[in-house]
Amino acid sequence: MKFTRWLNSVLDKGMSKELFDHIRNFLICAFLLAIGTSELKHHESQFFGLVPGEYSGIGVIVFSLILIALNLYDGIRKLSNLKHHLLATIGLVMLYVFLSIRVVEMAWNYRIV
Repeated sequence: MKFTRWLNSVLDKGMSKELFDHIRNFLICAFLLAIGTSELKHHESQFFGLVPGEYSGIGVIVFSLILIALNLYDGIRKLSNLKHHLLATIGLVMLYVFLSIRVVEMAWNYRIV
C-alpha cells in the first residue's frame, strides 16, 4: 500500500515523462556519438565531398559529447534532491559510460558497407 501511494505520487508529479525524456535524449546523443566514431573509423567523405571524413567525424563526436555532458548534468542536478544522491549519481555516470560504449559497438557491428 505504501509503495503504491508513493508510485502514484511520483507518477502524478510527471516523473515518468521526465525519465523517458532523459533516456530518449541520451540515446539520441549516444547514436550521434556512434555516427561520429563510425565516420572516424571508415574515413568516408561527407557533405558532398566538401569535408573529409576525419573532420566531420570529429565534429559529430564533439557535438555529441557536449550534448551527453549537458544531459548528464541535467540528470545529476535532478538526482541531487534524493536522499542517496551520491550513489545515484555514480550509478548514472557508470550507466552512461557503459551504454555509450555499447551503442557505439552495436553501430559498428551493424554497419552496412
